[in-house]
Formats: sequence, structure tokens, C-alpha cells
Amino acid sequence: MERCQTAPSTCRIEYSVKVSQLDPVAQVFLGIDYGSRRVGLSHADELGFAFPLPAAVAESADERFAQIGKEIARLKVTLLVLGYPLSVEGERTKRCDEVDVFAAELTRRFALPIEKVDEALTSQAADDLGGRKARSANERKQQARTGERDSRAAAVLLQDFLNSRGIGS
Repeated sequence: MERCQTAPSTCRIEYSVKVSQLDPVAQVFLGIDYGSRRVGLSHADELGFAFPLPAAVAESADERFAQIGKEIARLKVTLLVLGYPLSVEGERTKRCDEVDVFAAELTRRFALPIEKVDEALTSQAADDLGGRKARSANERKQQARTGERDSRAAAVLLQDFLNSRGIGS
């Protein structure tokens, strides 16, 4: 079992590259909040501020990967920052295996380095920090359908990643 040695929000799970050796100015980050039906996406500007992008919400996984690929190409992404669903104690959960399969497919399709970061409480933080809270069941369904909440969560995890490395705010 993997266990974090630091606070879960700053835990570094796995490195594909040594991020500390990368020039942050030259890097283009894509934050990813994986879900089996929706994939939240985010991007950081040159000042190190993360913001949500439209989520990949297509019916099939291949179509979602195509949406992700379009963002990677459009933004000229150099590093993927993928949320990793550890428990609040910092241990692997059942969903970690699913995210590992998704990460392997990202690597196969796009050949980019992936940094896995603890995504604990990012969805709740996304609700608290930004966006419009749904007031009705219909609004919640609409936000779920569009992946708006998922992309806000991807922005939170990307901003946490950047902050933990001294990039941005």
C-alpha cells in the first residue's frame, strides 16, 4: 500500500519526470480530473494561475481521449497533472487502479510525462471556491452533464500542484 509522508494535499505520488528539474516557464500544464464518464480539464496561464477548460464529456472513451488530445495540441502541453484518488489517510483506494489504467492510456496516446497528485477534496473545494452552485436538481444535472464541476476540480488540483512547486500564487 502506498502512503503519503506529507499532508495529502501536497503529497507527490509518482514521478514520470523530475519536475524540480523542469523550467516552469517552458512548461505547459494540463490538469486532469478523471471520471469514467466525464474528464475535467484545466490549464495554467503564464503567471501560474489555473483555470477550467471545457470538460471531455463525449459518450465514448475514444471520443473523450480525442477531446483531450485536441487540448494538448492546441495548448502545446508538455506535462499532464492527473488527480489521484487517495484516501484522506493518504492510502490507495480502489479507484487508484482505474486511474492507473487511464494514465497508462494517456501515456500510450500522447507520450507526455504525467505527474499524479492527490485529488482529495478537490471537488468540494471547487464548489466552495468558484462557479455557480446548483440550486435545483435540474441545475445539478446540467452541471454534471457539461462537466463544469469536474473541470473546476481539475483547476483546483492543478493550482495546488503549481503552488506546491512555487509556481504562480
